[in-house]
Amino acid sequence: MLMQALKSIFILLFSCLSFVLFSQRSYSISSSYKHEECTKGAAGIQLEGVLLYDTLSIDWSNGKSMVYSIDELTAGDYNVRIKIKNKLDTTIAFKIEKIECPVIMETHFTPNGDNYNDEWDIYNTQFFPDFELYVFNKWGQQVMKQKGTYTKWDGKMGSVDVADGTYYYVFYYKSGDSKHLKGDVTILR
Repeated sequence: MLMQALKSIFILLFSCLSFVLFSQRSYSISSSYKHEECTKGAAGIQLEGVLLYDTLSIDWSNGKSMVYSIDELTAGDYNVRIKIKNKLDTTIAFKIEKIECPVIMETHFTPNGDNYNDEWDIYNTQFFPDFELYVFNKWGQQVMKQKGTYTKWDGKMGSVDVADGTYYYVFYYKSGDSKHLKGDVTILR
């Protein structure tokens, strides 16, 4: 009877151990990427279910290996091959696209000295070093001009405050070919 009980326990333990040692693990892989817009593109992966004793290899098509993310990618087709020895071998393909970097102009500002929204913000000018910006009043008189490096406008022409109202701008820049933005900005004090 004792032998029969020991034999049953041994069979039960061996079958549980066999299940743990030989069962197929479940892995989860997710990927993400960022297009080339203003700055170079990037891509990354996340792996779940990988154990310490798994033999893992990660090979990116740009030559990097054993890293979970890459950056400084120009527009083009890429892939990453993920292998877990004797368990998983998969390749994920993705495309990085070149998207034009947008110049974003604020529509109004309030140069009243309260340190809140006192200057006109224009975003991403640093990506267009050859830009030219002209601002005109409603009579067509130029009240502000900048080239190459943007300095936030404080609503002054020289050292004199311009009147409250709507002003009109033209922003010339190169993004492949020459382009321009036209619009208006309102000053409220």
